[in-house]
Amino acid sequence: MNKQTKDLNQSNNTLDEQISPENHEAFTDIICYLRGADISEYHQEVIRLDLLERVLSAQERGENIQAVVGQDYKYFCDDIIASLPPKTKKEKVFAFFDIFCWCLSILSAINIVIANETINLIRNSLTGQPLNFQIAISVGSVISALLILVIAVLVVEVILKNAFSIGKKEKMHKAKAFLIGAGITAVFLLIAWLGRATLFTVNIFVACVFTVTLYFAHRVLAKI
Repeated sequence: MNKQTKDLNQSNNTLDEQISPENHEAFTDIICYLRGADISEYHQEVIRLDLLERVLSAQERGENIQAVVGQDYKYFCDDIIASLPPKTKKEKVFAFFDIFCWCLSILSAINIVIANETINLIRNSLTGQPLNFQIAISVGSVISALLILVIAVLVVEVILKNAFSIGKKEKMHKAKAFLIGAGITAVFLLIAWLGRATLFTVNIFVACVFTVTLYFAHRVLAKI
C-alpha cells in the first residue's frame, strides 16, 4: 500500500468509526466484497470514502444505508467496479509476491521458533553443552507450508466472494469449516506419510536472515 493509499485508508478508518451499528454490518459486507474485486487498493479506498460520506450524510437525515445503495448491494458494487479500470498485470504480480513474502515470513518465523533444534539450542546454551546451529527442514514441513498458504488464500476468497450471501451464511460457514478441516487433515496426512525425512539443513542465523528478508520484501512491495 503506497503512501497516498495508506493515508486515505487511515482517514477512512477514522470515518468508519462513525458508522452506526444499524449500518455497520451491511457496510462491512460491501467493503469485503470490494476487497475481492479486480481493482487497485487506491480505487477501493476512493470508493470507500465516497460511500462513507454518503452513508454518514444519510445517517444525519435519519436514513439507513439502503437509502444510499438500494436493496441489492451486490448490484451496487458491481456497477461501481465496472466503471473502474481493472488491476494491471504489474499490480497483480506485485500483490501476489507481497502476500507470498508476508505469509512465508510468518510461517518461517513460526518454524524457527518451534523447531526442536531451536529448543535444544536454547537448552544447551543454558547448560553449557555443545551448540548445534543447524535446523532441519523436512519435505513434510515444506509441503505443509505450501498447503497452508493455498488454503488461507482459498478461505479468504470464499469469504470475500460470498460477502452478500446473507441467506447462505450457514452454508458459507460450513464451506469455510470444510476447507480448513480438509487442509489440516491433508497437512497431517502428508507429514505422517512423508515422515520427518530431512530435505536439507540450514544454519539458524541464515534462516533468521531469510525470514527477515522476506518480511522487508513484503514491506517494500506493499508500498509500490
